[in-house]
Amino acid sequence: MTGTMHIADHQGDTTHNWDTADPATIREIEELFREAQATGRLVYRQTSDGSGEQVRLASWNPEEHTELFLAPRLAGG
Repeated sequence: MTGTMHIADHQGDTTHNWDTADPATIREIEELFREAQATGRLVYRQTSDGSGEQVRLASWNPEEHTELFLAPRLAGG
């Protein structure tokens, strides 16, 4: 099973892929989760009804959550 994490940041949209048959790619995505959580960024997935749902590393299932979006931290003004 493969999946994709889209990261929106100052460099634009970067895509990282994983394959459940390749543990190194899973570790890479897990590290991206840790970095995001450490900096206050959020990871979302699109649900079947089209809404967004936050995904945390502890609840991430690489075989079920195959399309992830990492959003930049937003601040109000």
